[in-house]
Amino acid sequence: MKMTRIRWGLAALALAALTGCGGGGGGSSSSLPTGSSAVATAVTAAAANAANDTQTDASKAFTVLQDAGVPVVAVASPPIVSFTLFDNGKVVSDLVERTTASPATAQVRAIIAKLVPGTNGEPDKWVSYTSVTKTPTGAAAAVAVSASAVQATTDDKNDKVASSIKGVLKFDSANGYYTYAFRTDIKDIAQTYGVTYEPSLTHRVAVQVKYVNSAGVTVNANPTFDFTIDANGKAVAVTDTSKTRKMVDVNSCNSCHNQLAMHGGGRVDTQYCVLCHNTGTTDPVSGNVVVLSNMVHSVHAGKRLAAAGQSYAVSTTKYDEVGFPQDLRNCTKCHTGQDPNPLKGEALKTPQGDNWKTAVSKEACLSCHARKDGSAWEVSHKAFAQDPKTNPTGTATSKATDLTNAQCKACHAAGTPVSPENVHWNQNEENGLKYKMVIEGATYNATSRVVTVNYFLADPTNANAPYDIQTAECNTATDIKVKANTDLCATKKFGNLKLYLAYQNLIGQPTNQTEWTGGSGINIVAYKGTVVEGKPLHYSVDLPAIPADLTVAEATAASKAPGKAFGTARVFSIGQIKEAKLDVKSNVRPRPEVIPAAVVNTIVQNATFDISLDSSAVNPRREVVSTEKCNACHGALGTSSGSNTLSEAFHGGARDIVQACPACHDVNRASTGNMMTNGSGLYESFQFKRMIHGIHGNTRRTYPFTHGNKVVDTFNKDGTSTTVGNPSLLASVENYAAEVAWPGGQDFKAPGTGVNCNVCHVNNSYQTDFSPLATVVLKPTGVLDPMLWNVITPMAATCSGCHDSSAAVNHMANVGKANFGTTATQKVRVQEECRDCHAVGAVKGVDVVHGQ
Repeated sequence: MKMTRIRWGLAALALAALTGCGGGGGGSSSSLPTGSSAVATAVTAAAANAANDTQTDASKAFTVLQDAGVPVVAVASPPIVSFTLFDNGKVVSDLVERTTASPATAQVRAIIAKLVPGTNGEPDKWVSYTSVTKTPTGAAAAVAVSASAVQATTDDKNDKVASSIKGVLKFDSANGYYTYAFRTDIKDIAQTYGVTYEPSLTHRVAVQVKYVNSAGVTVNANPTFDFTIDANGKAVAVTDTSKTRKMVDVNSCNSCHNQLAMHGGGRVDTQYCVLCHNTGTTDPVSGNVVVLSNMVHSVHAGKRLAAAGQSYAVSTTKYDEVGFPQDLRNCTKCHTGQDPNPLKGEALKTPQGDNWKTAVSKEACLSCHARKDGSAWEVSHKAFAQDPKTNPTGTATSKATDLTNAQCKACHAAGTPVSPENVHWNQNEENGLKYKMVIEGATYNATSRVVTVNYFLADPTNANAPYDIQTAECNTATDIKVKANTDLCATKKFGNLKLYLAYQNLIGQPTNQTEWTGGSGINIVAYKGTVVEGKPLHYSVDLPAIPADLTVAEATAASKAPGKAFGTARVFSIGQIKEAKLDVKSNVRPRPEVIPAAVVNTIVQNATFDISLDSSAVNPRREVVSTEKCNACHGALGTSSGSNTLSEAFHGGARDIVQACPACHDVNRASTGNMMTNGSGLYESFQFKRMIHGIHGNTRRTYPFTHGNKVVDTFNKDGTSTTVGNPSLLASVENYAAEVAWPGGQDFKAPGTGVNCNVCHVNNSYQTDFSPLATVVLKPTGVLDPMLWNVITPMAATCSGCHDSSAAVNHMANVGKANFGTTATQKVRVQEECRDCHAVGAVKGVDVVHGQ
């Protein structure tokens, strides 16, 4: 063994101890002489294919070599792994030099693990051959439940191998690939923490690479390769997908996280993550075994678990404020046995993606369902644990957690009423596919000032067949009138559907961009319509009349707000279907209603329709964000929040399209009781753009964005007042804490890494703020003219939604000529100069500073 390492040391540069993730530097790549060997020819041809770039498809780092006849892994003493990297049509060739001279700019780590098949109901599990003993230090040591714990790790960190022995990386310049010789002899149990080498099992090798590509972009990639080992100790690719374990594809993670990038940014693929996050890794501080399934479930269900009195933590980090931004029952958001983007001839990315339906395990299930004594799960399962028929070892003191995975699988088998697929059925979203509001047209009568709307509720699952929305409870003119006044119909199946009108009405409002500023109070319930002649179940209804135009003088005399309806208006639908709650623990189809009867809010695919209120052409409001992008994280916008409960959905799930949100959350939507937490004495704005930036960027803010701070004071993110000696401090803090109502409270943030504005925005709309109007933050007493209310100028209102520190605000005011609610009004606007520096192409263009 030692002689082998010496020979490797003489043949190649020895690596310094591989370190954590860093950044910076530059890289290089090279072409190979075509035809110098069969391997070189194959590598050169693969490099020329842009689809093989490592940044695009990391798996090609291994498969290109395997297909060219180079075994990816040779398990001698030590194992040797071979891989290549492609960038811009060439092979990346300088990792050896850079990992030695500048490890911050280029790194290589490697790991090998085996897949141990589960028996007696236990799940299959990855077990790494390389580990390290983790000892907590500093503050973590003071709260640790263990003095130390074993954690799976990469080869370079294995502390069972003498520190003087290094893994060795070298580059075969003739053929265009790297070899990495492990420092760990995986056949020696003294070096593997007792993990035995089993060549007959499926194995996985992974390398964590970091380099700067030809475009100057730092690339982090985690190529993995599944294989078995032949009699000669060489890798044979696993082609039978049942012989591996791939539960989730990182693209599912990235639909919310932008790019999953953990541990400093170097871990970017879940197929790599499982090689450390398995049963061989324990957190000594919390005592939790951080198996990937258990850890990820528990993190995303952190708020739900905390509400049940079961806090989840890794090291000193608690996840009590973390909530999955959609319904936790939506298992298919992460897990699916179907490739979401199948390519012809390509194997499934997650062949075990449907395991959640059949491979039930306590490790997975009890990471969302609180298992502590007295919890709903524990109470309902205790009887099974104590019943000798289901638990032969059960006694009067047995706990529910004594149940085995085999017993779990037996009860929750596919096809049973309590199968995972059955009980995780989400009526709200599944049945929402059956309801779509269709606005067929709208007209405006300038004399009566009435907008007439034609519409129907369609069933997209039945060729858009229309529903009868005038149900038995609300089907006659008398009943409609009486029940509308007493709001009885709103609790019935179709009684909550409404049609709204938003329009422009500020006298002096710029006309270069359509900006809703009034009319959100004009609405009518949809069941009050009349059937269109010759079109059964298609309806027409008149919205309440738009108020008469009032000049400033007329409004002042009448003590009313001035206004003039003009330009483009928008009709939009809101609401949800009040469905009878169906029994999820039933195999009968269609599912029966629960007893006692209950109601579920089921979403509707709402609609919009734009019209003109004057002789001008329809000028649709600019498209800034899309509902589809919201739903990538939220599942069905408005129906669930980070607390994972329907009761926490905003507006009860009735507002589920972003095209409708700015109609109510317009520039005038300043709170009358929600003070900004920066001590300015201004009221927080719930204008859509500022509110959404404030919520999703809360952890980047200096002063938290809140929904209900009624105290004039300055607050830190933890809710404490910064005013020392304030006699109302305690009351202030308690009031503040009680009033934080947004998901995740003051700690909420978007789950993406960095600042990728296009996660929400469409067509790079974030690069230019076209808002013609400023954001109202103070409505002085007695001032009825909205053009005289105090505002934050348009671009500053957007940017300070996230950048709210005193330094940032001063910069916007002094350099950008913005105003923050002191003297500026809609009528006397300050011309901002932000674009001088931050326009696209400028020295600090927003596309650069927010670029990815």
